[in-house]
Amino acid sequence: MRKFDSRTVWTLTLIRNGKQEGDEDIRSAQFRFGRWTDEVTQSKPKRLPSGLRSMIEDSGLTDQAMESGIVISMVIATPSDLTGWGEFLSTVSVEQPAERWSGTRTRVLFSSRNGVNETLEFVDLYNPCIGGTRLPNRIWLKVEELPISTIAWAIGNGILEGEKSRQITLSEWIGSPLDNTIIPEDIISLPGPPSRSYLFHDSD
Repeated sequence: MRKFDSRTVWTLTLIRNGKQEGDEDIRSAQFRFGRWTDEVTQSKPKRLPSGLRSMIEDSGLTDQAMESGIVISMVIATPSDLTGWGEFLSTVSVEQPAERWSGTRTRVLFSSRNGVNETLEFVDLYNPCIGGTRLPNRIWLKVEELPISTIAWAIGNGILEGEKSRQITLSEWIGSPLDNTIIPEDIISLPGPPSRSYLFHDSD
């Protein structure tokens, strides 16, 4: 097992919710998400935070994200090559139950250094019993296409599969939802630094 340090990259995989058919707006698009396969299959579909949407659009990956999904890479130390990386700084922290990552956690809102109203939320996963790294004040992020192996896994597990029949959704009647709270409940939260390094096809 590789020891985690500030140069270790950790990831979160986002896979398009195939059952949300007919929605072509990335602002309202839903994704299943997780650090590894078990977390993806157990996750509830949620929308992207504004900070991730901006990175996806700037990287020219909107079509790929809407078709299949993306992988988010995160690191604490400044990357040696900054191409494709975005810097986010902590702004507001709250203590509250973390539905996705279990238990009461510190949830921190991060803002992009380069953008206005480009934010995302991290959940501090530090556990004094098993060690790890506390959530830092700065995190670098990068978005990339899903590997073919991940797309194949998602297809095999029905995550990209659409509903056989569907009724028109409320959002199609009233338009895209607005983010009118600091940390909306239907927005994806990102995991803070892990206690160990891992791969997507690992088990919990």
